[in-house]
Amino acid sequence: MQHLTSSYKGFHIELTPGGDYCASFSVDIRDPSGRVSHLGTAGNTEERALERGREWIDFEEAFAPRQ
Repeated sequence: MQHLTSSYKGFHIELTPGGDYCASFSVDIRDPSGRVSHLGTAGNTEERALERGREWIDFEEAFAPRQ
């Protein structure tokens, strides 16, 4: 099993072949503080799974409490 990795806005994205239900990939996203979030149904292609991870990061940043 091969893991594919990428970085986006300081987050680390790791794609894993074999997601939940009908998805071909799952994604683990590690934020800059080390907290990990898991998306079991990230997509059916590497490109879509990576895009889904980036969408999740953008969503988290948009709704994060301001400090």
